[in-house]
Amino acid sequence: MNRIITLTLPGELIFARFASETAAKAALLLINSCDGGADDWKFTHAFELAVSEAFTNTVSYAQKPASPQPVTIDFIFEKQCLTVTIRDTNPPFSIETPAPDIESYPERGYGLLLMRTVMDTVTCARENGTNIISMSKQLNP
Repeated sequence: MNRIITLTLPGELIFARFASETAAKAALLLINSCDGGADDWKFTHAFELAVSEAFTNTVSYAQKPASPQPVTIDFIFEKQCLTVTIRDTNPPFSIETPAPDIESYPERGYGLLLMRTVMDTVTCARENGTNIISMSKQLNP
């Protein structure tokens, strides 16, 4: 049976750290509920970084500062796997953004690249006016 923890935060950048620290705690919860064998730091850091980037992108690029919309984060615990979904009702966006030209040292644009690098799967969907980013990682791949 899956267990789900749902967190709804105001869509403001000040809450990005709260979201990322909660992601790290969720990763540790999965590690502690299993027989171990995972690199605790690597697994928890992957979730902390990915959720931080996704939340920051959601509130920085898609929202109008005058009317921030809530962001809902689900942590879905499965045996040996943690999935996080981030939902918002901002305008649609595409996850198919090309990777930044690292050689030119751009100031922005690394978020999706980082999420794809540290997570096993990253998907994006738009359903009923809601953006849904879903990211998963196996505990012991």
